[in-house]
Amino acid sequence: MATFKMFGIEVADVRARFPDKPGQSLSNRHPPQAVIGISVHHDGELMLAGDANYNGSTADEDLRRLVSIYEWNYDRLGGFPYTLVASPNGRLFLCRDLETWGAHTAGLNDRLLGMGMMGDYSNSEPPAAQLCAGSLGLILLWRWRGQLVKALGHCDWPDQWTVCPGSMRSVWIDKMLRFAEFNVKAGK
Repeated sequence: MATFKMFGIEVADVRARFPDKPGQSLSNRHPPQAVIGISVHHDGELMLAGDANYNGSTADEDLRRLVSIYEWNYDRLGGFPYTLVASPNGRLFLCRDLETWGAHTAGLNDRLLGMGMMGDYSNSEPPAAQLCAGSLGLILLWRWRGQLVKALGHCDWPDQWTVCPGSMRSVWIDKMLRFAEFNVKAGK
């Protein structure tokens, strides 16, 4: 897993580990100016067998979690759904090329980028380290886009029939946006 800086943000590049199923629309490309927003998700996935205490404290747990997300979505959707994923311990993973659609928000994948948060936040908030990593992901995506665009929970985009990313999303997405503001002011 190589890490590098993209638009001034450190990211772990795992794209090569998660190829799209051949012929899927996930691989379709959009130019930055076509993107109108960022759809924020929680993965809501159970961990693979043998990891009963997932806490995000080691890189191998994060990688197993990414594999779990990928395997769950490969047959259903054709590949890794989100562009970036933030882990509970503050790691940020680049899971697909920024220009590709992904499969994260029904009917809007051609106009939105997907930002995933590891974990099930149906009724809780991500930890501060994860919100900070997510805020850096938002900054990266805004820089790629060339301007600020809305960052909303998956269910807050039009015509979405999901509860993702949970009932407390307005609280923690607002915190993530404030972390992004702080990080920019701090020179990130």
